[in-house]
Amino acid sequence: MRMLVKQYRWLLAAGVLALTVLPQSAFAVPSYARQTGLACEACHTVFPQLTPFGRVFKASGYTLFNTLKVEDINKLKQSTLSLSDIPPVSAMVMAGTSFAAKANDPQSSSTSTDFPQQLSLFYAGRIADNVGAYIQLTYDDQSGTIGIDNTDIRFADVANFDGHNLIYGVSLNNNPTVQDLWNSTPAWSQPFIGSPALMSPAGITQIEAPLAQSVAGLTAYAFMDQSFYAEAGVYRTALQGASVANNGNINNNIIAGVAPYWRFAYERDWGDNSWELGTLGLYTELQNPITPAGNAINVSLQTAPTDKFLDAGLDTQYQYINDDDQLSIDARWIHEAQHLDASYAARFANNASDDLDSTNVVATYYWRRKFGGALGFFNLSGSQDPLYYGNFKGSSNSSWGMAELDYVPWLNIKLGLQYTAYLKFNDATSNYDGAGRSASDNNLLYLYLWLAF
Repeated sequence: MRMLVKQYRWLLAAGVLALTVLPQSAFAVPSYARQTGLACEACHTVFPQLTPFGRVFKASGYTLFNTLKVEDINKLKQSTLSLSDIPPVSAMVMAGTSFAAKANDPQSSSTSTDFPQQLSLFYAGRIADNVGAYIQLTYDDQSGTIGIDNTDIRFADVANFDGHNLIYGVSLNNNPTVQDLWNSTPAWSQPFIGSPALMSPAGITQIEAPLAQSVAGLTAYAFMDQSFYAEAGVYRTALQGASVANNGNINNNIIAGVAPYWRFAYERDWGDNSWELGTLGLYTELQNPITPAGNAINVSLQTAPTDKFLDAGLDTQYQYINDDDQLSIDARWIHEAQHLDASYAARFANNASDDLDSTNVVATYYWRRKFGGALGFFNLSGSQDPLYYGNFKGSSNSSWGMAELDYVPWLNIKLGLQYTAYLKFNDATSNYDGAGRSASDNNLLYLYLWLAF
């Protein structure tokens, strides 16, 4: 065995870029910048929003590099080892203070401070020639625990044929859409950071958060000419701190079999502009489901009944990016058809079938990547089901707006002031809980600091 240490000079020519691996960078982690020798703005407008080049870096498996590396080859001159001499390790710290319009209950305070709100360590970068990773380990101040956060390990390669460029690969991840290339899908959409003190409506679609970090997904994808994107795969339950095989009937929300996932998108780039239009979906059967009201079925997983959820949605993203102006407009609509066979039979739901629609529209603008902000509107609407939702109005119907001002003194540091205002909460503007609380009582001002290094 011989160990070689050499410097690889990255050339920005398209052909060489395709050979090293192209698309998608998704997350603002400084170890990627150290690995590539590129400043954060190459892959991000302002972190963690991706640019077209950032999407190529991510799709290419996080493997593009411009640093010394340790290599080994066999007698056939095939690479058997390719490691960066700089460990791809980064850290992130979030801290914030929240000011609610009204305390949640008589014993609570209307203000709270979280320091650190979140503290994360990352292994983010190249593992081998065609393998890279984004692995996040996080301390959360609300739970007081350290655990596995978003994870995306992928193999990627590039093929060229008939004048077309095809990036293809496989992603092993733990959160549906965490592997996606656009900021219009749930895992990496606005608001990127929020207050732990912010009140949330009674329910949300399955693809928008409930399965995060509790599943293992294997998906295959292809990205042709940096325009046409297709991905399909399946998810299974992968509990943290518990075993489905050994914990008997105390497990809830366990995927029966596998949950199919699909994603199709088209992106067009011209000049300083890019526009994407796509669709995504997830079909999930959950054994021993827990309803939004907190009612749970606990029987043997060998005979456990299921609730079925079909999520299907549309998304779009427009970006205008130059040295002075960075504009992004993201929109998403998801419809969830709920077949509550288990909950209805257990008398945890009034209806055998419900539906839920989720709509998000957010625009962000930054001037010279230093001063900027965001405006967003969010809406949930769906069936009336008092038993299922367990609240006074029997609904998750809610609408709210978000406004944020940001100052980015350096590309890896952000100071933000965010305000969330509810127009409707759990299907009412006033007295939504039967005790006189108004939707506007949940309005919240949030001041935060976000560091990545």
